[in-house]
Amino acid sequence: MIHAKCISLMLIVFLLSIGCAVNGRYGTLKRKTGSESEATKKELIDNWSNYDVWLYYDSAYEPPRLMAIIFQAKNDIRNLILEGNYSKVKVKSQKMWTEVLKEHTTSDGDTLVWGYGTEVFEIRGSENQLYGFIIHLTQVMRLQRVELVDGNSILISWDRATSRVTGW
Repeated sequence: MIHAKCISLMLIVFLLSIGCAVNGRYGTLKRKTGSESEATKKELIDNWSNYDVWLYYDSAYEPPRLMAIIFQAKNDIRNLILEGNYSKVKVKSQKMWTEVLKEHTTSDGDTLVWGYGTEVFEIRGSENQLYGFIIHLTQVMRLQRVELVDGNSILISWDRATSRVTGW
């Protein structure tokens, strides 16, 4: 009888672990650091037309604040989504991209800034394939995980970073 309970418990644990693997974490977020981060930002800025570029704005502020930029490989059927209630705008032209850069880069045009620090992460799938990149505000969000929502949608989850910045 005890043996049957052990087997039943092991079976339940096994089934739960299979369910968690399917519904839980799908990919990884690989953080770029230091000079690698700056080089990646410069490469993304210079070669933006090689990607579908999505701007995520927090419309709770007036004017809305740019919180993150997602660079997704062109012609990728997957939809990369940043968790939360954001206005999502696709960059559709060189003129639009130039305006975003003018508003959010340093005077040398090389560094994306929002008045606070930014981080760059690679977004990778379950088999380590590169889906794209995300640049986001360090002071506001801490990226957590990449989850498969359905066959074509990948959700990037985050939580609020501990911040001393007022007004956030």
